[in-house]
Amino acid sequence: MKTIKLTVVALALVLGLSVLNKTQAQATMTQVESLYIYNFIKNIQWSNVADKYVVGVYANDETFDGFNKILAVRKFNGKSIEIKKLSSPEQASECHVVFVDQSNGSMVKKITTAADTKNTLIVSERGQLNNGAGIAFVLVNSKLQFKINEEVCKASGLQISASLLSLGV
Repeated sequence: MKTIKLTVVALALVLGLSVLNKTQAQATMTQVESLYIYNFIKNIQWSNVADKYVVGVYANDETFDGFNKILAVRKFNGKSIEIKKLSSPEQASECHVVFVDQSNGSMVKKITTAADTKNTLIVSERGQLNNGAGIAFVLVNSKLQFKINEEVCKASGLQISASLLSLGV
């Protein structure tokens, strides 16, 4: 009986640690994606930036909070970065960058058809370049990298620096 209790406790610990590791991995992925997006902002020219850059996040609250924590404290060219949680595709018109997480991947096509995405970079997780995303995050040998759809970016009126283009896979 004591052995069964000990086995149950050990199993609960292992399961608890695996859930914790998954949560930590998601938090780390969000941090890395946030920093990538900050660098995208620095390496793309928009024609409609007034006093701030607006980054829309089409994702769960945890991802939104992670983006807000990393990006809201940064500035580029003296302009702040505002993070907005998006709930409808039309809201993308108000943003310079729209991040769409993997669970909302089908929204990329809806955003490109429902919103005016002129001067808006759509960034997606795990693909969606064929559905209108300008940049998509991909895992290559367990490392987060990105692909750029130059045609979509040009059609959106965005000028991407040569250095950013050279870093895409």
